[in-house]
Amino acid sequence: MRTVYALGLAAFMATTPVMAQVVVGGDDASRHDMRAQQDRSAARQDNAEAHRQAAMGNYRGAARDEHAARQEQHAANHQERRAARDEALGR
Repeated sequence: MRTVYALGLAAFMATTPVMAQVVVGGDDASRHDMRAQQDRSAARQDNAEAHRQAAMGNYRGAARDEHAARQEQHAANHQERRAARDEALGR
């Protein structure tokens, strides 16, 4: 039953469209925010893929995808810090 639930959740996450944000202008803070959103989306997709891999018994693949998700999350956090810095500086 857990496998069916995990596969269903993973399929839902994979098919959910990613909301894109159009940024007009050269505002550095909004550009960093947009990049952070993209990184978070990629992290969610990597995490969903890790759950699919684990449900199929491919634990090495799941570990690889979880690692990729952590890296994307780290990149998103970095972009958020850069956006906050640019907002404080008025860029």
